[in-house]
Amino acid sequence: MDNPDFGLDDEPSGIVSDYSDGTPVISYALVDADGAVLRERAGTLPYYSASTVKVGVLVAALRMVQAGTWHLSDPLTVTHEYASIVPDAPRFVMEIEETDPGLGAPGDTVTLAHVLNRMTTVSANCATNMLFEALGADQVAAVSRDAGAPDTGMDRPYSDVAGLEAGITNRASALGLARLMAALVRGDLLDTEHTNIAKQLLREREEPVISAVASAVGCQNAVVTDTGSKGGSVDGIAHDFAFIERDGTMQCLAVCTRGYTYEQGAAAISAVTAALLASCPRAPATDGPASPIGAHA
Repeated sequence: MDNPDFGLDDEPSGIVSDYSDGTPVISYALVDADGAVLRERAGTLPYYSASTVKVGVLVAALRMVQAGTWHLSDPLTVTHEYASIVPDAPRFVMEIEETDPGLGAPGDTVTLAHVLNRMTTVSANCATNMLFEALGADQVAAVSRDAGAPDTGMDRPYSDVAGLEAGITNRASALGLARLMAALVRGDLLDTEHTNIAKQLLREREEPVISAVASAVGCQNAVVTDTGSKGGSVDGIAHDFAFIERDGTMQCLAVCTRGYTYEQGAAAISAVTAALLASCPRAPATDGPASPIGAHA
């Protein structure tokens, strides 16, 4: 039988961008509810995070709601102008193609709940930058530390050219993302009420990859009863991570790719997800050495 054509060999030299050196690589980490590794390959390899770290911003914002400092009904003014992470740099305006019409036009008044929804379900960069500036980098970074994922976090706003030129980036690894999700769903980062709010937003994410595959993959009659996810992509980068509950067992999976087109990266994420979940891992194991997987591996 012919092998399925995922298009992974269409660009053997890989995509080169600000976030990809052109070397095709895939990493993954599957962890249990406690964050223990069930399957891993190059799990700690660093990547540009793309939009995956918006989950940290979501948690940081919900911590403010949980504390009573913010409320989901609070009014916020939509803006496309933000402070750079570089202290002496001027404020910058996000390019119109990077904004989200569904959030609202600059000057519109919307609720915090709406901003959280657009950031999480459609990955609106403008919504994220509004929250990042209001929260401050330290509160966002605290989420990753508390999750046991210090290599994964948002260190600068999106479209912050001055920050990029200063070498400040947004970081992720497959293992860091998987453990961030595990810490969230087991309730280590928020109380039950606000954990449930976060999980519901992740369930409502548009165009999921891992969650879509998980819902279709069987495993010894285990049925997926709950899943939610967040992804992220830019030129040469495509990631996805999710919580997956099957017959009462919670697992979290993250797959990161670099050097591929989005279509190739999404195909790789889908294939890795299907293979891992079909194997029904229940005990810790490592799938080979922690090294990159090339396009022809």
